[in-house]
Amino acid sequence: MKKIKAIMIIEWFAILALIVTAVAAGKHLKDRTEEVSKMISFEGSKLVLYEGPKSLKDATKEDLVSASEKDRNFALLHCTDTQVKVDGYDCYVYDTNVNNSREWHADYLPPQSRTPITYFDFEGVAKIVVSVPDMDLKSVKISPLSYDIKPEVDTAAKTVSFTITKPDNYTLMFNDSTDRALHIFANPIDPNAPTKSSDNLKYIGPGEWNIENIVLEDNQTLYLAGGAVVHGIINSNYAKNVTVEGRGILDGSGFEGWMGKTAYIPLKFDNCDSVTLKDIIVLNPNAWVCSAKSSTGGVIDGIRIISSRPNGDGITLQSCTNYKVSNCFVRSWDDSLVIKNYEGSSSDISFKNMQLWTDLAQSMEIGYETNKGKQPEVYISGISFEDITVLNNFHKPVISVHNADDATIKDITFKNITVENAQMGSGDGDEMPYLIDLHIPKTSNWTSTKERGQIDGVTIDNVKVLSGKFSPSRIEGFDDTHKIKNVAISNLEILGEKITSLDQGKFEIDPDTTENITIQ
Repeated sequence: MKKIKAIMIIEWFAILALIVTAVAAGKHLKDRTEEVSKMISFEGSKLVLYEGPKSLKDATKEDLVSASEKDRNFALLHCTDTQVKVDGYDCYVYDTNVNNSREWHADYLPPQSRTPITYFDFEGVAKIVVSVPDMDLKSVKISPLSYDIKPEVDTAAKTVSFTITKPDNYTLMFNDSTDRALHIFANPIDPNAPTKSSDNLKYIGPGEWNIENIVLEDNQTLYLAGGAVVHGIINSNYAKNVTVEGRGILDGSGFEGWMGKTAYIPLKFDNCDSVTLKDIIVLNPNAWVCSAKSSTGGVIDGIRIISSRPNGDGITLQSCTNYKVSNCFVRSWDDSLVIKNYEGSSSDISFKNMQLWTDLAQSMEIGYETNKGKQPEVYISGISFEDITVLNNFHKPVISVHNADDATIKDITFKNITVENAQMGSGDGDEMPYLIDLHIPKTSNWTSTKERGQIDGVTIDNVKVLSGKFSPSRIEGFDDTHKIKNVAISNLEILGEKITSLDQGKFEIDPDTTENITIQ
């Protein structure tokens, strides 16, 4: 009996010990939770960092050599020569492909360079320190210049320190060079980020995923979590109420370049109604990046795009209506923002608060294809580009309306456009070295109809070129019945000079094919 009682006492003490251990563990967990909370929430600020996939290879010096995709590793990599700390914490940096050449390559294999990108979420104040130990650091420029960020540059330690208070896209150019420019995508904190899939929600968590083709159907949402890298494409056809959002990366480096054959468009939505694309990052597409055709009621908000291969147009809307595109960053190796008619008409489309870096072709383009489907009485109407910052434009016009078919183009607005660095005409862009180009061409590689249409009603207001070239502009119609008319230009400033006449602005005007062109 005493033996049994002793065993019961021992068991009781064992249970008590387990309870005490559990309480202690719970307290330790609670303390640790509070500690973590303090690490990401302090002085009225909050910070969310995302670790990149451990499976991504570290970039080597050989990986950074400028070469075609056939001659070196083209995969998305972990950057090793640029380090970023945010509020004292390491921020994962990726190494993606960019194209610093300004010439078309007939074999579709231009030389590819690389550049670092990173992203995080924050609220309040973020203190950023960038280290470039392998660089002979002399100076840095942080765009957009409108923020007037004055960084602290330590040339001996090879660091750049600065503070941001607004979620946005920030670009650092070192030593006045495009080489190894750092793109920082600073997001607002997502208070409703999911952690798992549910009804009509497809969730892809952190890590590296090979999913060649994701097809979304009616009322479905795809969420790419921060820290996710998805190698593949996302598309819908004849769908409605579709959403793609999150903080993750959609990467196309595994697809062979288009080369005039097969285009694997990362975000492609044709014949759809009410598609929302929000916040994700798209890298290394093999052709066009974000495309919609014959779709209506779309929202594209806050996506970030970097393309480097031929036909790498950024956001291309063909025969779409009622689209709102805002808060995006596009660095492209072809037109950055494009409106075309591939089937029917295009109308009521706005681009607002955008940042563009155009390595090849045009920054804001309407055309050339304005009636590729050869439909009767098609038009492009009610298109606006407003509050646009062009970080760099190297090749062809910043602002362009090209009607190579028989459509009517009307009610087009370009307002509050800032060009930080204008280098039009670089490379093989010398045939179109214009700042503004409104043109109805007689021949074109993209012409589908024998007849031509008109361009009637273009407003260009408050365009500023801060640095670079004082480039000419062109306004030229087709003939005396297919004209460009009713063009109003105001508040044009080039390299600090207020332009009040067409001659002063170096406008090439064809009087026989234009009508009512004014500047003030």
